[in-house]
Amino acid sequence: MGLNLQVLGMQSIPRLAEKLEVPVEFPAHVFSKTVRMKDFQKYLEECGKILSEFSEEYGISWWDVYNLSDIGSERMAVAQEIQLDENDEVLDVGCGRGYFTIAAAKLCKSIVGADLMNGLGRHGWWKNFSESIRELNLTDKVLSVKSDAGRLPFKSFSFSVSATVHAIRNFQNSSSIKAAIKEMKRVVVKGGSVVVVESLPVARTKAQEAHLKMFRCKVKYTSGELDFMSKDEIVDMFQRIGFKEIKVKELNYNWSAAPPLFWIDRYLPFLPEGEREEAREAWNEAMKMVIRWGEVSPPALLVKATK
Repeated sequence: MGLNLQVLGMQSIPRLAEKLEVPVEFPAHVFSKTVRMKDFQKYLEECGKILSEFSEEYGISWWDVYNLSDIGSERMAVAQEIQLDENDEVLDVGCGRGYFTIAAAKLCKSIVGADLMNGLGRHGWWKNFSESIRELNLTDKVLSVKSDAGRLPFKSFSFSVSATVHAIRNFQNSSSIKAAIKEMKRVVVKGGSVVVVESLPVARTKAQEAHLKMFRCKVKYTSGELDFMSKDEIVDMFQRIGFKEIKVKELNYNWSAAPPLFWIDRYLPFLPEGEREEAREAWNEAMKMVIRWGEVSPPALLVKATK
């Protein structure tokens, strides 16, 4: 059972149980209620057992698990907003766990997932990526390549669409994001599309405020993620690089599409001693908001540019 889809099961189990009219003792909002790593591991193990039972007794598939999760639903909605079709050959830059790769593969001719997978805690992610693709029967459509987004190992004009979804926050800095967009432009055909989708630093609800509070705590006291860029900053990059046409749209699905939860205890030993108490207090305040209001991803910006 692949870990990446198992994580989605933590969101979809309550909905599957309701659909099947089966009583299940499992939290409706695990990502909003779990406060310790050991609790998360416990729920993950229980999640695997429940999903196995659903599969054996009710024929629940991994596609059911994916589609009934907030993460899967959001990625499918994004793929449809991009207007992918059965003739598209797509590059997914910064594919990570492959959640957008999966959605795009349902709509396009083929897709390549590219990522370095070298961040903290990403050991084994390629294995998990491959397991997810296999479990969803997408191996004939999906390839994976280890690559730096700023130096893509593809010839120019190789894809009809090059996209990066909820990934630029994992780049080193704005210069590396700009370099990636230039490379994404290089590898698409003339008239092809370069797409960036990323959360915005704005909140429309208390649950989105809680998300931002936790995410900014994560950015400040851990490594590997940048704060969200503003709409103007992202659009300005596209304009400076130069495209035939740039379309911009705000997406606000009000789903938990990229839960930012983390456990501060894991990172405290790496912080200067003088920052540890401050970090713990910031994390506690963020978690209080998550527990009170829940956690929902902020609106995301979709920029689709034509080469």
